[in-house]
Amino acid sequence: LRQAYKFGSLVKLDEKLSIQLHGLQQQFEGRQFSIFGESMLANYEQFRDNFFINLQRAVEKYTDRQVHTFIKTKTQDAITFLQMLTQKYDVAVANPPYTDSADFGVELKAFINAHYSKPYKFNTNLYATFIKRCCELTEEDGKLALIHPHTFMFIKSFEDVRKYIVEHTHIDLMVDYGLDRVNLFGPGILLDATWYVLSKQKQSTKGIYFNITTNQQEKHKKASFAQAYEDLINNKPNKRIYSLPQSKLQIIDGWPFIYWISDGFREKFKGGVVDDYLDVVKGLTTSNNNRFLRFWWEINKDDISNDYSIDSKKWVKYVKGGPFEKWYGNNWIVLNWMNNGEEVRNFSNSVIRNEKYHFREGITYTASGSKGASYRYLPFNYITDAGGPGIFPNKFKNIYYSLGFFNSTLCFYIADCLNPTVNINQGDIWRIPFVIADNNNEELISILSKNNVEIKKQLCSFSLIETNFNKNPLSAFSDATLTERVQSYLNYENTQLAIVLLNEAIIDELIYQVYELSPEDREQVEAKMGISVGSLGVTKEAQAYFLLELDKEEIAAEVKELLVGHITSLDIVAYSEERKQEIVAQFATLYQSNNNLEEFCIRNQMNPMDICLWFRQANILPAARAAEIALEFLADAIRTLLMDDEDGIIPLVGLPGDPRLIDRLEQHCLNQGFTLAQFMQLDRLLGRPLNEYIEQYFFRDFSNRLNLFMYLPKTPFIWHLSSGVHQGFEAYIIIYKWDRDSLFKLKSYYIRHRVENLEYRLIQLQGVETAQAQNEKETIGQQLREIEIFTTKIDELIAEGYDPKLDDGVGKNIAPLQKKGLLKAEVLKPNQLEKYLNADW
Repeated sequence: LRQAYKFGSLVKLDEKLSIQLHGLQQQFEGRQFSIFGESMLANYEQFRDNFFINLQRAVEKYTDRQVHTFIKTKTQDAITFLQMLTQKYDVAVANPPYTDSADFGVELKAFINAHYSKPYKFNTNLYATFIKRCCELTEEDGKLALIHPHTFMFIKSFEDVRKYIVEHTHIDLMVDYGLDRVNLFGPGILLDATWYVLSKQKQSTKGIYFNITTNQQEKHKKASFAQAYEDLINNKPNKRIYSLPQSKLQIIDGWPFIYWISDGFREKFKGGVVDDYLDVVKGLTTSNNNRFLRFWWEINKDDISNDYSIDSKKWVKYVKGGPFEKWYGNNWIVLNWMNNGEEVRNFSNSVIRNEKYHFREGITYTASGSKGASYRYLPFNYITDAGGPGIFPNKFKNIYYSLGFFNSTLCFYIADCLNPTVNINQGDIWRIPFVIADNNNEELISILSKNNVEIKKQLCSFSLIETNFNKNPLSAFSDATLTERVQSYLNYENTQLAIVLLNEAIIDELIYQVYELSPEDREQVEAKMGISVGSLGVTKEAQAYFLLELDKEEIAAEVKELLVGHITSLDIVAYSEERKQEIVAQFATLYQSNNNLEEFCIRNQMNPMDICLWFRQANILPAARAAEIALEFLADAIRTLLMDDEDGIIPLVGLPGDPRLIDRLEQHCLNQGFTLAQFMQLDRLLGRPLNEYIEQYFFRDFSNRLNLFMYLPKTPFIWHLSSGVHQGFEAYIIIYKWDRDSLFKLKSYYIRHRVENLEYRLIQLQGVETAQAQNEKETIGQQLREIEIFTTKIDELIAEGYDPKLDDGVGKNIAPLQKKGLLKAEVLKPNQLEKYLNADW
């Protein structure tokens, strides 16, 4: 239009056409309305038929072909573009760009917000604006078809998009295809796709929905959809085809496109929901985790609050989500809350939310993860994070019943219906139907949930990283060999986790009763989520074995009664010897990532009681798990030795009156009741000689063991200082005693004595000309040169003002040492190293 008006200023146009052009140009320049707005389109309809004819005639009549060819071409382009945008079409088809609003450029964001945020919000993602635009471009009886990610079907931010579709169109057909990286979109294309056809004209007929995503591998989806479509055409039944009156999509709050549930199940959403009974709230956002958060072992344990209302200590316990973990756990973080969080409050972009829930008992959960949310008991005196929100009693007070419900298969299913993405949000949990059981079922679910929390808490006491750590399995069990101790612990752990899984199966049964789920609805839930492994059939041998094990357990009588009743009600199954050996062959990898007892049972579809029995009978030692237990044992022992040491520095090579670390470690183990033979058995658990492990691998493995959150650094509390490959000087230090004076002590005592010892050895070797002596002389020379460089780097640190403070955290305190190359292994990634070197706290 600008080109057309510009042309009009150069040539004489018809007076009426000039007035029209001038008015349109003023409207565009003044941005009185959008070219895509309803009022503009209506304006165009009044004159468009005559306008384009007159404009074309004027262009042809008044254009001097030699002088105005360029202007004419641009004007024709503008006219064509305007015709396309103002034309109404029978069909609009789009594969729009998928761009989140956070990634809009400045101009695009301003345009989208100005024209696609009211009265319906289509500004969440660029593909949403195309839905609205396709509706604008089609006739009143037109159709539109789009393909894009499935997020618009469920999540809160697309609620207006769903309402517009339901209120202004008719869903003729929708294909919920899910992720396919195999054969539909091409290799490597990550798209959870939905495609659909809408009619502008409202209809009373049911919409047709294809559920291609549920319970099948990606490679089968294309053929599965082709078969379902053929069956639809031929009026044949197909379990992947659903039909639904559009009005039923309005029953569930937020209008998610949940098309596959029964009418009876859908009616559950008309009753009370979680938001009516419980407060689901996000916690605070620090905006700088590295500054304000620490793992509990990074600081002095005495500085962590036990009851903030009384002690007002600087560090308070803090939950931040973490890996998938049900019932209890992930309680590793503390927050700087000195003076009631003064520093956090005054830091830019920090957000203090829902402060009235601070330090209250409740439930917390991990909101993001490939397995979905996982819910855990939240003890008193914690603050919650945005990534580890809280659920607190309101009208309903029973925390353990609520926890049992949230960890039930039914709740996982409903949450997946409301939001099938990897990140469940607060609004999704609000909408979950919440039914309060009668007194008997409420009590039963509560005691089972509480038992699960107690079991998981007790298991945490064997792990070095947990706040309630008590004893390592190598110390807690008294079998003759260390291998037998590990196996005893694993058998104990398996039994405890099996009890948790059996309790979960009973909770599932009770929740199904509370919700009065029909057999058909239950079948649909279990088809999607699977049957709880604690409800799978069990062999007669495993049943008898576990009943005997259960008799030894010190648990509440009510829980034991429920468990015995459940176990004796299970179907009895039998397995071939070949099947048993197939399972036993997998035990070597048990406990590795994504292969805990529950995952193992799910993958093999076996009751945990059978796995417990076969594992005990096989007497197999999973090497990775054994090495982890031995690593934590060493870390605990070395921590004790370093804390008992006056300055927290122990060299790997002994000095006069200062035994080397391996010797101290041996004596420590003997003092703890180990025999010398048992001490030597650490080699087998670690997979290499203990001395070699301490010298070469401990620090690396220990750092990796403490890599618990993706966005937080590794935080070893024991550091291995090393002069280099020739091992001129090697020492372990503990962060709780590490300060600026430690650098001077390293130089003046440990390094000096080490150099003296090496030089004295060189004197002893003078005149000895054997090959062995020559090699030793050469090695000592390399070690002395290495120590000289190491000492220079320490001098540089001192000159640069290196002054470590415990509360500053491992990241900031270790960064200068890593940059100088003083560590046996790197702890921080390059971006983390740069960040901590420039930290301003």
